[in-house]
Amino acid sequence: MKHVVGLDEPGKRVILQGNEAFARGAVEAGVQVAAGYPGTPSSEIMETLSMVAKDLGFHAEWAVNEKVALDVAVGAASVGARTIATMKNAGTNWVMDMFSTVVYGGLPGALVIVSADDPEAFYSSTEEDTRFLAKGVGVMILEPSTQQEAKDMTKAAFDYSERFELPVFIRSVTRISHSSGDVTFGEIRKERNPIFFDRHYKLPFRYNVYGPFKYKGKTGPTAKHAWQLEQLEKIKEFVNEVPFNKIEKGSTRLGIIAAGMGYAYVKDSLIKLDAEGKPWILKVGTPFPLPEKLLKEFIDSVDKILVVEEGDPFIEEQLYAFMKEYAPEKPIYGKTKNQVLLRYGELGLSQVVNAVAKFLGLNPPKVDESRKKLKEEISAIIAPRSSALCPGCQHLGTYWGLRFALIKVASKFKDKWKGVWIVNGDIGCYEQGGYGIFAKEIIPSTKKESKRYMFNNPYEILDTNYIMGGGIGLAQGQYQAGYRDGPIVAVAGDSTFFHACMPALANAVYNKAAITFIVMDNSWTAMTGHQPSPSSGWTAMGEPARVIKIEDVAKALGVEHVFTVDPYDIKATEETIMKAILTSVEKKVPTVVVARRECALQVARRASRSGVNLTYYTVNQDKCIGCTLCVQLGCPAVGWDKEKKKAFIDPVLCVACGLCAQVCPVKAIVPAKEGVKLTEVK
Repeated sequence: MKHVVGLDEPGKRVILQGNEAFARGAVEAGVQVAAGYPGTPSSEIMETLSMVAKDLGFHAEWAVNEKVALDVAVGAASVGARTIATMKNAGTNWVMDMFSTVVYGGLPGALVIVSADDPEAFYSSTEEDTRFLAKGVGVMILEPSTQQEAKDMTKAAFDYSERFELPVFIRSVTRISHSSGDVTFGEIRKERNPIFFDRHYKLPFRYNVYGPFKYKGKTGPTAKHAWQLEQLEKIKEFVNEVPFNKIEKGSTRLGIIAAGMGYAYVKDSLIKLDAEGKPWILKVGTPFPLPEKLLKEFIDSVDKILVVEEGDPFIEEQLYAFMKEYAPEKPIYGKTKNQVLLRYGELGLSQVVNAVAKFLGLNPPKVDESRKKLKEEISAIIAPRSSALCPGCQHLGTYWGLRFALIKVASKFKDKWKGVWIVNGDIGCYEQGGYGIFAKEIIPSTKKESKRYMFNNPYEILDTNYIMGGGIGLAQGQYQAGYRDGPIVAVAGDSTFFHACMPALANAVYNKAAITFIVMDNSWTAMTGHQPSPSSGWTAMGEPARVIKIEDVAKALGVEHVFTVDPYDIKATEETIMKAILTSVEKKVPTVVVARRECALQVARRASRSGVNLTYYTVNQDKCIGCTLCVQLGCPAVGWDKEKKKAFIDPVLCVACGLCAQVCPVKAIVPAKEGVKLTEVK
């Protein structure tokens, strides 16, 4: 067995990461099909399931995007299987069309959707709270407060889904998904649901929302909606029996409603505060629908209520609506009217301790002044920084080539335009091209006119960056709006290309958008942990798969000018990108550049496993002229000695890619010893 999650040992206690616990819950429930797309902080759920899928006899796959993953899961549930689809908060946006439609008629199998939200946006573009999306669809939501609950809730979700023939949505957050806890295993369900298809199973035209199905005097989608709402009423009654909802009686007339990590923080806060009088607590495991019978019992026992939840005031807003009729005189504290908690960022224990103390009329714990002073002293000497591309990252070569290609193209057309290029980014490792980690203080412009900003490193090259697949669409909008002050470029990675860019590329061809699209192909979904993609040659379960060439796809979509280059060859990369941009500008057509080189981390790991010793590069101090070009490359292995005003290379970080040696104008960077270069590793 490749992972402890697959062990059939009921009663065994193990330490599991939250995402592993979700996977274990699916295993115990007898999952038959699992599909997802890598997205931090959710990726480890599918990674774990893929490790045990073969041994336990179920199918696990990395789909090309979350939308396809959910479609696969829905298809499996439509023939009676127990299925799970995993994603992060941003990925949930991708699935909403199917998610909001499949509830019209439901499914004979079980469908569980796990979405990992990211308060504080540690790994994400937003702090989006996906509970609102699931509530809008009208399905049961579960939210665990511990790793044990993550496992137990997932297992139960399959049963709940089959009981009501509707999807069940599980909302995680970073502190659940990416922290570890004690989990006790239960039994693994050996029984597998029979696989069958009956187009009229229980409901006429179940799988077609447009069918002539009649219900409650209505037909078509309206009838299906009526059926779904009736199921939701049954769920509203059922959640009062769900063991994840419970009342903890107190000795005062103060009450706290808490869910997920909020509940865990509340329990810790009460221990820290050591109050004489204990508040009543309503632990909510189903943020939607709320257990109204328990809620009434709780409200009757208290005079005022504090709501503690991670993310937006989701429960709090429902509580206001409920209390308006039931007990309007009792005040509610939380994130809105009587605000004691922030509406943004992660909750954190200290914030909850202060809120609970204020609510209970206690003094919050005093901050250790010496500790506070030490933090202030340390913060003054620590340089603020963001993340950086890895040593030897091939994207550094692509960005370096793009940098000088843009400058030369702008110079070539200096009499025809302002030379203000636009580089539209996307989501992946290469998004760090917009992080500005070397950026100086920026003074915003107030004039509505094009202005060029020069940069001297890859971390300032991206001008826009929003969502997966967004860059190439933005580029087309800029062109179609009439932007002609400089070349328009979009970049994306190989996994992102298959995830979201193909329709947009077809659109560029169809609508004749003269843009240049650079696909940075490193053969893996690298940013989220090197999951395989259609460019890798492997499936999630480790089986060989056909490598889909991006060039072939681009040509099939009608792109006439497709170029391929190795980003470790900086001169060729610059020339190729320049040629692609000029072709796009002069011929008024879209062009594609595929910059292909396998991720340096994967190659270096393979070399290490094979016993291959890579050489490393060093700077000849006598030759170095201190021009800083190698530092501008942005490789973490290249440093700068302020006293000597010379560059140096950290031999521990260097992976022998040779990019810095190509950048050095005086050939001061050379291999330190005889050995294997990264480009020589197969």
